[in-house]
Amino acid sequence: MHKRSVRPLLTTLLLGLAGLPALAANEGRYQVLPLTDETGGVGSDRVFIIDTISGHLWTWTEVPAGDGSSGGRFLIYQGQVKPGAKIGEIVEKQDWQPEPAPQRPAK
Repeated sequence: MHKRSVRPLLTTLLLGLAGLPALAANEGRYQVLPLTDETGGVGSDRVFIIDTISGHLWTWTEVPAGDGSSGGRFLIYQGQVKPGAKIGEIVEKQDWQPEPAPQRPAK
């Protein structure tokens, strides 16, 4: 997954966590939230895992085998949540350079 797409995903998931306690697993150190698939449906093949004590984050994905391709299970570390000192504080910022405009052929 490209780094640009991971940060918005994490932000969306963390904000959604506050509003979706019914989807979270039973209370405990590790909370699990199902992720939506490409069609917007919730499936059991992708989940977001949060360590509520240390703030570590993972995604777990299961890909079925099919049409000559092998499947597998993947546990991917997504980073660690950092606490802030006050509401609205930016705790981490990553800047990207703009992508260069495509070169047009000379006329």
